[in-house]
Amino acid sequence: MGFAMRYVLLALAISGSNAFFGSRYIASKRGSDLTDTAVNHVLDTLEKRTGVKATSNATTHFYNDAVVDHFDDTVAAPIAKWSQRYYSDDSFWGGEGYPVFLYIGGEGPQSAPTDKLFMYKLAEEHQALVLALEHRYYGESYPVPNMDTANLKYLTSEQALGDLARFIQYVSACGNEGADTLSSPALELPASAMKSKWVSFGGSYPGNLATWLKLKYPALVDGTVGSSAPVFAEYDYYQYAQVTGFAMGYPLIGGSKQCYNTIDKATSDLEALLLSTPGAYGSSDAIPDALKPCGSMKTDLDLSTYEAELFGNFQGTVQYNLQSAGPTVELLCDTMANVTDGGGSALDAFAAATAVFYEGVEGACISSSFEEDYIEMYMANTSFSGLGCDLACTSTRQWIWQSCNEFGYFQTTTGTDQPFAGFTYANLETAGKQVCVQGFGIPESEYTGPKANSKGPVANTRYGGRHVEGINITMPNGNCDPWHALSVVNATDPFYESGAGMAGCPGEQVTTASVVEIDGTAHCRDMYAPGAFES
Repeated sequence: MGFAMRYVLLALAISGSNAFFGSRYIASKRGSDLTDTAVNHVLDTLEKRTGVKATSNATTHFYNDAVVDHFDDTVAAPIAKWSQRYYSDDSFWGGEGYPVFLYIGGEGPQSAPTDKLFMYKLAEEHQALVLALEHRYYGESYPVPNMDTANLKYLTSEQALGDLARFIQYVSACGNEGADTLSSPALELPASAMKSKWVSFGGSYPGNLATWLKLKYPALVDGTVGSSAPVFAEYDYYQYAQVTGFAMGYPLIGGSKQCYNTIDKATSDLEALLLSTPGAYGSSDAIPDALKPCGSMKTDLDLSTYEAELFGNFQGTVQYNLQSAGPTVELLCDTMANVTDGGGSALDAFAAATAVFYEGVEGACISSSFEEDYIEMYMANTSFSGLGCDLACTSTRQWIWQSCNEFGYFQTTTGTDQPFAGFTYANLETAGKQVCVQGFGIPESEYTGPKANSKGPVANTRYGGRHVEGINITMPNGNCDPWHALSVVNATDPFYESGAGMAGCPGEQVTTASVVEIDGTAHCRDMYAPGAFES
């Protein structure tokens, strides 16, 4: 996702996928939105790559009885309502008593569930009603007039869970008596869902919501699948780079030790060249053409913007390896090996790999102005895209707010045991704090990270972090997905104790969830139907 991949949760996006929250693969798409749900992102590129259109029988609706603030207990004033987009597909539904599968939207516009999703295949097998609810503030679901900082106070995971709970209760009551008056167009189900069991599905940040929905509203859902869910909130998400480095060195997916070492050497050499021209960083003639910044850099924030875009290219590759139209780990490693095996330097090899991301982009260069390439382009506009934007609605400002306010998830290169440590300006001050301070006008002296208490981010207290104790909760992850380091994983995984040293130990795993770990796979890979990536 270009330089901002590190600033947003590539998560946490399956595709719909942020996030999350996280990085997104958008290299060479400067001017595009930086976030989308992970799954929507993959499905969109999948259709373009294969030419095979996904199938969906869903109808689109707006639930007009959604509540702006689920936690306003005042009875003296009318409850503020708004319209939330959702999709309904009853083509497989067996009717009364048969299950309802709820697909949870996340940090981007939500699309209708299609036959490319494993959930869709399960719905056919179990004769389930399929629903998908778009997350508040994203897509065409607007509980407030605009995204001024003051209006973002209702953009929280707690409010999103309240939306899901209210929606479940609404659908469960539909078809009992009389015509539906709360949706437009009206929701017309062939039978009542009152006696149906509900199962929620989500990937990345929506995977969090799916998991937390079962924990917070256990009477409403009978089971949940939270795929690639980074349930542990962390301000400085340094482990992201560690998993990215692991993947670039993992032979099973085309990585190698040589590949890892080349990146390690190149990032250090490149930063030395950047700093060799004080006052106009990055103007050295020794910088390869593919790594030239769009302009000389004057501040640490500019340097961070530049390094984040280069880091982001590799982030996006690993997060969506073998799932998107972008380069694969194997392609990047082979590209660099061809250069170094021929006597070229690590920096030349890194430049060759970088050039792959910008093929066909006239005048391509690397973002180098924090103010112009990030704040002005992605954060300054406080207007929603408006009804009709469908899947092209902007999402960056919303997701960054959630990151600043609740989760952190800022991906830095400050950790050990990873090959991007040479990029020293991709740190928490530049990649986290200043994004929040300058993006939302928060006084610098007042911002120290997401809302916190003595045990760290409040989100970990609210939901338990990696303490996930509930019944009928399944949490699949791929060990090459950078987000799995904040999820619930096998005891043999290197990141099993990730964050365990925090006060109160919210990073220590205590779980009754069913843990599934898939070797060599990337973000939310389990969510796609068998054969989804075959042309």
